Amino acid sequence: MNPESRVIRKVLALQNDEKIFSGERRVLIAFSGGVDSVVLTDVLLKLKNYFSLKEVALAHFNHMLRESAERDEEFCKEFAKERNMKIFVGKEDVRAFAKENRMSLEEAGRFLRYKFLKEILESEGFDCIATAHHLNDLLETSLLFFTRGTGLDGLIGFLPKEEVIRRPLYYVKRSEIEEYAKFKGLRWVEDETNYEVSIPRNRIRHRVIPELKRINENLEDTFLKMVKVLRAEREFLEEEAQKLYKEVKKGNCLDVKKLKEKPLALQRRVIRKFIGEKDYEKVELVRSLLEKGGEVNLGKGKVLKRKERWLCFSPEV
Repeated sequence: MNPESRVIRKVLALQNDEKIFSGERRVLIAFSGGVDSVVLTDVLLKLKNYFSLKEVALAHFNHMLRESAERDEEFCKEFAKERNMKIFVGKEDVRAFAKENRMSLEEAGRFLRYKFLKEILESEGFDCIATAHHLNDLLETSLLFFTRGTGLDGLIGFLPKEEVIRRPLYYVKRSEIEEYAKFKGLRWVEDETNYEVSIPRNRIRHRVIPELKRINENLEDTFLKMVKVLRAEREFLEEEAQKLYKEVKKGNCLDVKKLKEKPLALQRRVIRKFIGEKDYEKVELVRSLLEKGGEVNLGKGKVLKRKERWLCFSPEV
């Protein structure tokens, strides 16, 4: 099987399993100009009729972090022009925004990028945003959460379909994407920061995963099987947790007495949902308030206080 057929087959398998496109007509691709988004675009153009898509357009966000950012932007515009595609371009000083809001560059970049994408989605009437996240991205995300301490949701990482986000390359390995691009003779731009191992995700990509593949050369495929098992178990737990959440949540508070009566796994899921955090330490910090009084500061203006049988966010939140 040639590289193009292999990728197409996996995208169609994902569609069969997850129905990532089910009635959407206009798709906006988050387009960096890198090999992943270039291949995603090529695939969606090829499958445009199969998915009954009326329009596939591009959206490029310039983070203004690298000297090559302007070059990348021009490449993206030219790429769109060659294919007669509509492209939307956004630009913002991510470094300044990160400093002003006390965020990491990665957090600030992601926040501004998705803000831009969703603004275009709404203002231009697109149905969904397609991103080029693939199987290796999923593995890296899971390992990052693992190193920080997490629960089932963190190990599962992101999903192929979440709200307006679609990830058609979810089953596809990075190596398969690169082989596809070379096979089709596609051009793309390289982000040199992808090789900076001072960045945690890159360290996992270039140092940790190669070592794990020495133990299991089929690491990505094995990982995907595990994720499918975990997702099925998560679905059951989520249904139970949602029922409990509705039962114990009253406005900005949780009913401690009712929550304490439930299994630990459900307690944690309800707390994660309530505080909007997956970090294990933060969840356990909040859970400690079920047994005693006091308050917990989670940062970013989130303060929780125990008031008799109620666990509440402070009024200022």
